[in-house]
Amino acid sequence: MAMNKRGAIELSMSTIVVLVLAMSMLILGLVLVKTIFSTAQSSITGIDKGVKSAISDMFADKTKSIAVYPDERRIYIKQGAQGEGFAFSIRNKGVEDQKYRYTLEADADNNFKICNINKATADGYMLIKTGTLTVPASQIMENPELVTFKIPETAHVCEIRYRININYAGGTAGNGLYVTDAIWLNIEPKE
Repeated sequence: MAMNKRGAIELSMSTIVVLVLAMSMLILGLVLVKTIFSTAQSSITGIDKGVKSAISDMFADKTKSIAVYPDERRIYIKQGAQGEGFAFSIRNKGVEDQKYRYTLEADADNNFKICNINKATADGYMLIKTGTLTVPASQIMENPELVTFKIPETAHVCEIRYRININYAGGTAGNGLYVTDAIWLNIEPKE
């Protein structure tokens, strides 16, 4: 009977040691995850401030209705990447607050044969294709609109031109095209 008690105590001690080690690993894992996310969040905030500053600089020209970042209007995204893209902002040149509707689409003039895809597939690479926004009178958008892509790993290495169309969405300005611009997506090989 004394041997059974000793075995039970040893089993209990082993269980306690395993539980303590498991809890320690869990706590260390949570601290690591928290550190990674807080670092990532500060990086995103830094990029956001940089993009806002660059777009603000582009609007130094008072005649501009749209600013696209990067300003060379070319983005390079690797096969299999997700969440990368470009930002744009618009200026309301009117004397009243204005609501706009934007649409993004692969340019119909693009030669999709080079990419071995069709327009619908190219449009499918964008995570957001349309939206609405309101800009105060004689102002620039407070926060640029971010457009991101999800490029499949099987996508062909090529260049696709996308069109950004900003339309009036009712109001005193009515409906119709406000401004349009283009950006080129260069799909690069995955390393």
